[in-house]
Amino acid sequence: MRVLVLTTWFPDTGNQATAPFNLKHVQAIARGHDVRVVHVRLGGTGAVVLENYGGVPVTRIPLSPLRPLGYPALARHVWAALKEADVLHTMAFTSAVIAAPLHAFRRTPWVHTEHWSGMANPASVSKVWVAFSWLRYVLKLPNAVTAVSTAQARQLGRFARGGRVDVIPNVVAVSKETAGRTGPAEGATRLISVGGLVAGKRPILAVQTLALLRKDGIDASLTWVGDGPLRANMMAAAAAAGVADHLSVTGLVEPQRVQQELRKADVFFLPTRHETFCVAAAEAVAAGLPAVVTDLSAVRDFLTEENSVLVAGDGAQDFASGVELALRRFVDVSGDTIAGTIPPAFTPLLVMEEFTRAYARAGASSP
Repeated sequence: MRVLVLTTWFPDTGNQATAPFNLKHVQAIARGHDVRVVHVRLGGTGAVVLENYGGVPVTRIPLSPLRPLGYPALARHVWAALKEADVLHTMAFTSAVIAAPLHAFRRTPWVHTEHWSGMANPASVSKVWVAFSWLRYVLKLPNAVTAVSTAQARQLGRFARGGRVDVIPNVVAVSKETAGRTGPAEGATRLISVGGLVAGKRPILAVQTLALLRKDGIDASLTWVGDGPLRANMMAAAAAAGVADHLSVTGLVEPQRVQQELRKADVFFLPTRHETFCVAAAEAVAAGLPAVVTDLSAVRDFLTEENSVLVAGDGAQDFASGVELALRRFVDVSGDTIAGTIPPAFTPLLVMEEFTRAYARAGASSP
């Protein structure tokens, strides 16, 4: 089929860390379909850009509230693209809002994929989103809606047409080489976290956990792969706790560098507050690392006692105890064994096949 992906979340050469999960979905779909991407750059300015990114043709179109004529221009681009498409696939909630008026004039079969955790709990985002959260019912418009986890599908059901939301997971990168996890045998424990330095990931709590582990006599260090507005706060907290020399922040890096950092670590650790899937944890397990993560319903599709310790509490002591339990539980478990616990449903081919079925449910067919 000819698939037009419309999304407000998509990486580019300047920021490869933006929504890599959408790129992986697009690349998976392209294994069996002809895919084109329209990336709406919210708040962006400048000209329309045509390029090939990640092996897929991408049209990047700026859309700014300061330019009221921007939406009609966007609409013309999308309408032209829809004439050559068998199915419209929006990714991310704001993409569905943008597509809704277009759908009123051109009823191309429409599938929507949601990733955003703010859909379930607007209060966790902002008061403004609480006021406008009624917009979630725009998900009644697509012919089919998919979520990336069982928990998210349950949360979105009341907003979707017929209450049906199918689960099509994120694509999880499989490492050719798993982590050696030699740190504990050498008397050290190398923790790794992957994600933005934002309030939801709780990086300050990660520093507090690191300090407790070291106080307990564990020679632990933490590498945080990512960046964000809380970086200075995190470094200040590390200095205050006396663990600044044992904390490293890489900043934003390419996906290949993420895999390299995972292979150098012993335990993946993320005290995140909320997730819809947690690709970082899944990729860590696929790299052969045991994961210590907050006990969230969204991660239970793939995190079990065979590959992780799920932490029910919200304190540093809870997470420190979780790390210590992981060190004991997985001391004799190989990286290959841990990596083997990742479900095959997360592979690009099977994800593509699931989307093909979603397109068929939406009424799409090949020309």
